Amino acid sequence: MKNHIRVDGKLLQTNKKWSALKLSQREWILELTRNEHILYVERKKRLPLKKHKDEVIDAVYAKLDEREVWIPYHEFHSHVASYIDRLNRRSPLLKTRMLKTELTKPDLSKSDSEEIQFE
Repeated sequence: MKNHIRVDGKLLQTNKKWSALKLSQREWILELTRNEHILYVERKKRLPLKKHKDEVIDAVYAKLDEREVWIPYHEFHSHVASYIDRLNRRSPLLKTRMLKTELTKPDLSKSDSEEIQFE
């Protein structure tokens, strides 16, 4: 029992993997993550990127603790963080952000570079 600890009279496996969760638990976690992502975007009017992603992850992990589903935080974090990245890529906010950066970039076409001649 080297990979187990006793917490509040319950035996918890310390090396548990994401795949060890039941399918219904994984689906519930991903649905909860999607809902927290939507709430974050509505509240802040921006996508949760980098350190702000941890706010969403911590909110989901707190609800996971309430339901008494246990998985190591690092294992949970890696899967949920990649799912949040996937949600961010699908978001229309990211597409408008990318369009804005493309519009602000100067257009250096070949004709402009040919006009500048060094003598």
